[in-house]
Amino acid sequence: MPGELPGKAGEAVRRPRSRRGEGDRLRAEIVDAAARMLAKTGDVGDMSLRSVAREVGVAATSIYLHFGNLDELVLAVKTQYLAEFGAALDEAATAAGDAPLARARARGHRYVNYGLANPGTYWVMFSSEMLPKSLMPDGTYLGRGVFEAARGEIAQAAEHSADADMLAVHFWTALHGIVTLRTSRSLFPWPDLDRQVDDLIDRLLGR
Repeated sequence: MPGELPGKAGEAVRRPRSRRGEGDRLRAEIVDAAARMLAKTGDVGDMSLRSVAREVGVAATSIYLHFGNLDELVLAVKTQYLAEFGAALDEAATAAGDAPLARARARGHRYVNYGLANPGTYWVMFSSEMLPKSLMPDGTYLGRGVFEAARGEIAQAAEHSADADMLAVHFWTALHGIVTLRTSRSLFPWPDLDRQVDDLIDRLLGR
């Protein structure tokens, strides 16, 4: 029957029907379930709205009340992950104090440690299948706020260099490279992680 899932010994498991006004809670449960599924594989091709419905314990029609298609659901997952990622980086920068260089350094260290500790989540944020441009407002992109926070600190640490935008892009792409290559090439003789990040920042900013 719709809304039922196979349980142990052939029993059916039905998720309790949502009460009036609990639609937001169900939406959050759907996003959380999709996030768990994507974090395991990072492959959008392995997921469908029906499989997410099974994970949550609702009929597939309940998913369509909140998401018109799989792309919309994946967008919600990526947005949630990037918000959590950005909050972690902001926390590290705040703890480092007011000096822009110290904040940028702390943000870089938290970036790589977060990515290496959460490879599935990181893959979904940055490397899994991209979304149609039609889902994004003109002039924006996923994770813009996270990048802009780093860019602002790099610009201040570089004393408003004319190349601040380029420095920020180099900073961001280098951190991404550290995470992805250390994840996929674990046998490479990598230097100490903290030393590598500090050296990267010092070289970028001419310290």
